[in-house]
Amino acid sequence: MSNGQITHDHELVINSVTKKLDLVKDGTGSPMYQVVEDIPPYQAHLRFTQSDWLGGHGQYDFRQPDMYFEGQSIDTTQEGRVFLGPLIHQVGILGGSLGATPVCFCWFNAISKLMVATATKVFWYDGTNFVEKFDGSAIGTITNMVDINDVLYVCFGSSVKYYYSTDGANYTQTDLTDGYAQQIFPAPNPAGTATILWKLKKPNELSNSTDGRTVADGGVQWSTPAYIGDTSNDITQIFLVNDNLMVGKEDNLFHYDSDGGLHPMLNDLRHNRSSTNFKYVTEWQSMVYFSLITGLGEILYPAFETAGALKDAQDMNKAGICVGLTSDKDWLYQAIDEGTNTIIYKGKEIAGGNTLRWEWCPWVFLGTNACATIKVCQHTSIDRRLWFAYGNYAGYVILTDNPTADSAARFAPSGWLRMSYVYGTDPNWDKLWQSAVIETEGGASGKTVQIKCRKDTETSATECIATHTTNGVHEVNFNSALSCKRIQFEIHLASDTNTATPAVLLFQAKGVEKPTTVRIHEAMYSVGDKPSQRVETIQTFLRGGRTSTSLIKFADLRFGQSTSGANYVWTIIQPGFPKEVSVKHEKGRTPELAIQVRLQEVSYTISRKLEMSKKPKQTLKEKEEG
Repeated sequence: MSNGQITHDHELVINSVTKKLDLVKDGTGSPMYQVVEDIPPYQAHLRFTQSDWLGGHGQYDFRQPDMYFEGQSIDTTQEGRVFLGPLIHQVGILGGSLGATPVCFCWFNAISKLMVATATKVFWYDGTNFVEKFDGSAIGTITNMVDINDVLYVCFGSSVKYYYSTDGANYTQTDLTDGYAQQIFPAPNPAGTATILWKLKKPNELSNSTDGRTVADGGVQWSTPAYIGDTSNDITQIFLVNDNLMVGKEDNLFHYDSDGGLHPMLNDLRHNRSSTNFKYVTEWQSMVYFSLITGLGEILYPAFETAGALKDAQDMNKAGICVGLTSDKDWLYQAIDEGTNTIIYKGKEIAGGNTLRWEWCPWVFLGTNACATIKVCQHTSIDRRLWFAYGNYAGYVILTDNPTADSAARFAPSGWLRMSYVYGTDPNWDKLWQSAVIETEGGASGKTVQIKCRKDTETSATECIATHTTNGVHEVNFNSALSCKRIQFEIHLASDTNTATPAVLLFQAKGVEKPTTVRIHEAMYSVGDKPSQRVETIQTFLRGGRTSTSLIKFADLRFGQSTSGANYVWTIIQPGFPKEVSVKHEKGRTPELAIQVRLQEVSYTISRKLEMSKKPKQTLKEKEEG
C-alpha cells in the first residue's frame, strides 16, 4: 500500500514466503475472482429406519440394520418386531420369602417336583409355594443338589458329609468313609461300561462310587481320590463333553481319561484365575458352555472358543459377571450381574452368509435382586419354565416357542429398547428431526407405545412422542424439533394386562441434515504478458503451495485483510491447480498470461502468541537493519 492506496489485490504466505499478487481484469475491468461454496454429498431428507431387531443388543452406532444398543424386559427374538419380555412370577414360602437366596434348582424325577436349595435349607414346589423339607442350618452350608438314579443328594462341602433322600421329605446322612463333596455328578465309569457317581472335594480331589448312600442302603465306598492339579486352586465343576470327563478348576481345565490320565487344556487360565471359572456349565446344541472369567467359554472337545452376551458389546462400556447359565433346545440363557442390576439374556448362534454370529436379547430384568443360579425345568409336556434366584425368593418366567401366539404366555408390565446412535452423513453436521413413522399392532387401552430419545451427550431419555395406542402405519410429529449431532431413539412399551403386549414392527425417524459447506476462492493471477523472472517466481511460488504440507495463509488486501494480522484465512490449493493459462481479451488486446488457482478454506485457529513464538529469532544485524 502506498499513500493509502491498495497496490495489490491478494496476499499469500506459502512455506513462510509472503507474496502479494494481482488479479487479472476482464473486458469490463472486473477482477477475475469469485468465492463459491462447495456443498458435499448429504441426506437432504434425513431418515433413520429400523424394521427388525433380531440381531440383538450390543451395537453402539448404527451399522447392522437388525441390531440395537440395549434394552430391558424386551423380546426381539422374532423377526421384524419388538414386544414385551416375559412376566416374572415371584415364588416364596406361604406368607414370605425363602429366607435366603437360592443356590440350586433341581427337578427330582422320583416325585416329579421342583426342588430348590438355599445355603441351609431344601424346599419343594407344590405348584403354588415352596414348602420347607430339610433344614441344614445346624449342619453346614449347602454347596450343590442333584438327582441321580432317583436319589436326591445334598452336598455340604469338604467338612460335612452329604445327605440324600429318595422321597424329598426324609434325608439321611451318608456313612461312607469319604462322604464329603462339593458336587456329585453322574458320568461313565473309567471303562465306559456304566454310569456311576463322581464327586469333587476341594481343593483338588476327584473320586467315584457306584452308590453314594449309606452302607445299609447299598452304598459303596468312594474310590481313592485322583488329585487334579495342585492344592492352591480349587476344583469348581465336573462335567462331560462328548462323554469325556472334564474337571474345571480356578486356573485350568483338565480332561480325566479312562486310564486315569490327566490332560490340561487351558493353561492360559493360570494368568486368569477366577472362582467363577467353570462355576456354571450347560449343554446346548452339541456344545458345552461354561462361565469363564466375566464371559463364557464354548467347547466341543478339543476345540475351544469364547462367547457370552457381553463379548461383542465392549463399545457399550458394559461389563459383568456370569451368575447363572442354562439352556433348552432352542436357546442359551445367561444371567449377568452388571454391577447394579442383573439381566438374563436369551441368545443363540446363527449362521448367515459365510459367518456365524451370536444374537443376544436382554430378556428378563431382575433389577437389584440377587441371582446365584438359573435353571430350565419342564414341569409337564406343555409347561416349561426358566427358574432363577430372585433375591430371597425364587422367580420364573414361562417358556413358549411363540409368545405372541400362545395363550399361556405372560408379559412384563413394561419394557424398553434403545436403538443405536445415528450420526447421519457426518458426525459433526447438525441434524434436525421432526417426526417419526411407526407401525404397531396390539395397541389398545392400557397397551401403549411411547418414543423417547437421547441426543449428543445426554445420559437420560426425554419423551418425543407421547404414549399412544394407534395401530397400523402412522406418522406422529415430535413434541418439539430435535436438534443434535447424534441421537438414539427409544421404544417404550407398556401393558396393563400380562396376557397381551403391544408390538412395534417399524420405526422411521424423519428429519433434515445441515451440511457444513466448503468455501473456495477461485482466482486468476496476473504474471505479465511474456515469460520473465516474475513469471517464473510466481509460478514456482504457487506450485510450492500445491505440494506443501503446511497450510497457506490467504488475505484479500482490498478488504483490509493482512496475513500479518488476525483476519486472514487458512487454505490449501486444491488438486489440479495451479494452472498456467492464457486469458483472451477483447479484439485488439493481446492475450494475457495468468495462473489460475482454487484455494479451499480450512477451519483452523492458532494462538498468535504461539505463532509468534515459532518465528525464528532475529540476529543483531537483522534488528539493526530494521
